[in-house]
Amino acid sequence: MSSFQSSLQEIFDSFDTSKQTKIEITPAPKPKLGEYCVNIFPLVKLLKKSPNEIALEFAKKMEEKSEIFTKINATGGYINFFLSKKAWQQIIQDFLKKDFLPQADTNKDKTVVVDYIGMNVGKPPHIGHICTPLLGQSMINTMRYLGYKVIGDSHLGDWGSLFGKLIVGFGKYGSEEKLETDAIDHLLEVYIKINSDCEKDESIQKQCRDAFKELSNGNPEYTALWARFTEATIHTAGEMLRMMHIHQDYDVGESFYEGIDLPRIGKQPPLQYDMHSIVDELLEKGIATKNEDGSVGVVFPEDTKMPSTILQKKDGTNLYLTSDLAAIKYRLTNGWNPDKILYFVDARQSLHFRQAFWIAKKAWKDLVENVELFHAANGAIVLPEGAMSTRKGNIIRLDSLVEEGFVRVKKLLEEKGKSGEDALGETDIREIAIGAIKYAYLMQDRERNIVFTWDKALNFEGNSGPYIQYAYVRGKKMIESETETKEIDTSQIELSPYDIALLQKIEEMPQAIEKAFSQYKPHHIASYTYELANVFNGFYVHTPKIKDEKNNSLKSLRIRLIRQATQNLRTCFDLLAIKMPNKM
Repeated sequence: MSSFQSSLQEIFDSFDTSKQTKIEITPAPKPKLGEYCVNIFPLVKLLKKSPNEIALEFAKKMEEKSEIFTKINATGGYINFFLSKKAWQQIIQDFLKKDFLPQADTNKDKTVVVDYIGMNVGKPPHIGHICTPLLGQSMINTMRYLGYKVIGDSHLGDWGSLFGKLIVGFGKYGSEEKLETDAIDHLLEVYIKINSDCEKDESIQKQCRDAFKELSNGNPEYTALWARFTEATIHTAGEMLRMMHIHQDYDVGESFYEGIDLPRIGKQPPLQYDMHSIVDELLEKGIATKNEDGSVGVVFPEDTKMPSTILQKKDGTNLYLTSDLAAIKYRLTNGWNPDKILYFVDARQSLHFRQAFWIAKKAWKDLVENVELFHAANGAIVLPEGAMSTRKGNIIRLDSLVEEGFVRVKKLLEEKGKSGEDALGETDIREIAIGAIKYAYLMQDRERNIVFTWDKALNFEGNSGPYIQYAYVRGKKMIESETETKEIDTSQIELSPYDIALLQKIEEMPQAIEKAFSQYKPHHIASYTYELANVFNGFYVHTPKIKDEKNNSLKSLRIRLIRQATQNLRTCFDLLAIKMPNKM
């Protein structure tokens, strides 16, 4: 905290003697009103006075510190003010000493498990599937940046009625040759056909249910097919996820929690409690009850306003809720010892997770008592034409989306004169395309549905990935041959409004990252990054070329401002798992 901020906090504390409220200091809304602004509304309820009355009293105390504050203007519940030259000298000195690294040591003993991705076997990743991987990876990166130990688990959808359909469908429509050469496309083809059959013929639907039951009982032929389908999906999906810079630690599939003898893909701690034992435990504790038809369910208290649910069908097969309950107990008892378990899953699963968390807290109070279970719900990505459906086959595959982005970016760059010797390499073009796709989603609040359009995603002049990447490349180029002097005489520096705006925005990065973490919403980081790029571009337009500046102290400060601004842009995009290109 700078000295002027400490002085303002002292004044604030003189009103709030409990000292439990932190003062809100932001850049003034308009440069002509001031350089900074104080919000005194948090004091209104405490003091039971009008905002204007408190603001006038607060401003009077600020006037007593004329060596720091000048041109103080109290308006409503806000106080705009300028700082003295002496105060700015101190701010510059503090800025030059900062490394802008987080205090990660405070979180090093805390562990977070992140459940994200959730790809389903036999379904190629498409644009609608990128929501949870992008959100989850962004928050994994952010929490690791803040010092947390984070375990990312893809919770692969490798179990359930889907496999009954794939097994029956492969027997009816499958091709060994296609399975070998292009498994995931062929499985999608099989899935679409058998799903259509099921909608028309209930007997085929029953065949699919019976096939899944046999798989659950260990049918060797079906188990072998399960392994082939699953391995093919993990391989193909893994390539696409790595292309998008998604790197999970584990692929613990739903099948793992069945506790049956299936081939294991990857290494994870052993399972102690399978889904059947979870159901037995819940029955024993009176949380679940057996219904007349032999199924097992949970009836929730009326005050929870949740409908009853089924854990196990009458034929003994378990459901997704049972799998998630087994996953919760597994993560609590396998040695990971999490302080938080976060689920980045579609908002349509909100009731499902409310039910799962309620049951877990009721059944394993001692295990869950000090663990945060949180569903970070997300909206969907849709196309202008409407929602997508794997069952009907109207999807845009993720690899096809990236290739289309590559073609569009290359064409746009050529239109801007980037061809021949000035042309960008394929790696840079691909990262611009991937960054455009990812930023178009991450810039929005995760709870909203997003309509994806290429025109908005690839807008080089507005709030987009390429706009921010261009600001970064421009900043790097500005100072690539410039060096800072070791000694900067702050008394010789007169800051322009653009210097001040850039310095203020640079200083806001820690708060943006902390806000994103506290709400599990990476759009706060994306918003900050866009604002910083915007302020930097204003600085670039209105500030003389660095090499022409005669005042060496001012020149060195501006080099440092540019260097830190580009570093902040890079840091934030690293947290969002977006790469910066080398050239644009």
